[in-house]
Amino acid sequence: MIIIPEEKNFYAQVLDQVERTQNGKIIITKFLTLREQAIYKEIVKGKDVTLQFNGGYPFAERRKACLIPRDLNIDVDCKIECLKITYNQRFLDITHRNVLGSLMSLGLERSLFGDIVLGEKEVYIFVSREIVPVLYNEFTHINQVPIDLTPHYEEVLIEPKYDQKEIIISSMRIDNLISHVYNLSRDNAKKHIQEGLVYRNFLVCKDADEICQVGDIVSVRNFGRFKIGELLRTTKTGKLVVLILLPSA
Repeated sequence: MIIIPEEKNFYAQVLDQVERTQNGKIIITKFLTLREQAIYKEIVKGKDVTLQFNGGYPFAERRKACLIPRDLNIDVDCKIECLKITYNQRFLDITHRNVLGSLMSLGLERSLFGDIVLGEKEVYIFVSREIVPVLYNEFTHINQVPIDLTPHYEEVLIEPKYDQKEIIISSMRIDNLISHVYNLSRDNAKKHIQEGLVYRNFLVCKDADEICQVGDIVSVRNFGRFKIGELLRTTKTGKLVVLILLPSA
């Protein structure tokens, strides 16, 4: 696994946690990004450590890691709570972005929040148990519109939503895909790859000619990420029509 300079402190922290777990300690992390989860998976390979992830519901992206000594067979409480937000839909067009912005304005770390799940008439947020009292006291509005915040104990089964985009490309090279998805020049796409700003399936990609497959997830620093959904067809000129899935705002 390639580790970029900005990740070295995090990598060292994970190594320390794994060592402490091998010495008998159970570790529960804060909420992790998909890239951070990939680093945990890589480091625990071959170690006497059981690694579990939990984000509070089956489709969770941001999840906590639980590191357990391999000789212990126990269920670990990851201290995750689900809260339901209800609001007056006449006054608020709610998005993932404005929910997150309102939460971050409270001065809390991003790693204390998991996924934000948009339902038909409500929003579910998964949070670390330690901040629940703060949220009940201070998280009272989104975009100046009052909200109600209540505990939610039933399982949330809402799958992530994606925006769809069709692109026509000559090949499945990663630089080609990035160029078309984000409307960048091919040279600019290659530059991002060379600078270690591109991840394929949460691993750093350094080769512009790397061939992607359906199902791959590509992340580009400062742009976002996309999933290769489906190869729809081939044109008469031999080009590929590919369905790209982008996380909804």
